[in-house]
Amino acid sequence: MNRLNKLNQSLDYWQRFLNLQKWDLKIKLVDFKRTDYSQSGDIEVDFKNKKATVLITAKETNKDNSIILHELIHLLFWEYDHFVEKFVKSQNKDKYFDLLEKNVADLTRIFLEKDK
Repeated sequence: MNRLNKLNQSLDYWQRFLNLQKWDLKIKLVDFKRTDYSQSGDIEVDFKNKKATVLITAKETNKDNSIILHELIHLLFWEYDHFVEKFVKSQNKDKYFDLLEKNVADLTRIFLEKDK
């Protein structure tokens, strides 16, 4: 089975697991251009139309499953996250994003452990 098929199977699984069946979700392999850190995933969201694309590094990795889950957890928090961002003062934005990323990473780890 090729990588894209495996990614789509993983996406389908986590979409059901997280009760995101009303969403139109897709996978896209990309070459991330950031130079400040090694990025492995991201998500593009059209919240109004319930569409999202999970972006995954085109570089081979053994973390595809956790990347997909991590990005879908960001989707779960999307509306809340964008609501809170409006109230966080600029000097606290980095702290807010660090806390958000820590919580998403913790939930990803918990779900992966429980899913074993």
